[in-house]
Amino acid sequence: MYYTPAWRDDLRPTQLLREPFCRECAKQGQRVRATRVDHKIPHRGDWALFTDRRNLQSLCERHHNQKTALEMAERQRRKRQK
Repeated sequence: MYYTPAWRDDLRPTQLLREPFCRECAKQGQRVRATRVDHKIPHRGDWALFTDRRNLQSLCERHHNQKTALEMAERQRRKRQK
């Protein structure tokens, strides 16, 4: 999905133009250039959720990696509970 023209040529660059600074850094009063476009709600292969512009946010690499790690840990925790 991340190699499609929809993502590469439209969704990602448009989001970074619209919101060029990391949303999480901004909450802390910092102005850090965003380098990642994140899906607020993980799309899990759902094309409609993947392409929903309202589901996108701009993050710096650090905050994107933190969010991704937390999501992966939560997913593993849920798997163990089954």
